[in-house]
Amino acid sequence: MVALTILANGDNHRTESAKTMRRTLVKATLLAGLVASVAGAAWAQTAAEAIAQRQAGFKAIGAATGEVKKVLDASGDLTTVAGKAGEISAFAKRMPALFPVGSGPESGIATRALPAIWQNKADFDAIAGSLVREADKLMAALQANDKAGATAAFAATTAQCGACHRPYRAPQ
Repeated sequence: MVALTILANGDNHRTESAKTMRRTLVKATLLAGLVASVAGAAWAQTAAEAIAQRQAGFKAIGAATGEVKKVLDASGDLTTVAGKAGEISAFAKRMPALFPVGSGPESGIATRALPAIWQNKADFDAIAGSLVREADKLMAALQANDKAGATAAFAATTAQCGACHRPYRAPQ
């Protein structure tokens, strides 16, 4: 159509061509804006989901830790709570992925995660890895019904929790 307009109108082709380019530019700008707004909404949902998943996970491993402690304190059958140490380990493996950039306080969603997590991500991830290893040792000691080993492993596991909470979690 532009080619026909150019042939029919001679010099008017510049005007028609400019209109076509302007329409194309407007459409491209509108499309880019739509894509950006959808991407922004998707990111906000992703940050919200990450925060919700990590808060639920931390609550769950807190409860699991409490159950292990009760059985240890009561000198009960440690094998009954070995799975709880497995839950701690499994969540610790997922932890690094639950802290994507943009899911901290800047997200506008209530979170106790401090900006230091993203400023020192390698250290944060290393602590999560240490938690996995210590929780796995705890699980092995619990499965073996080894009270002394489980007590030591429990202390080492909870020490990793504290190693992360001190620098990376805001107080309540």
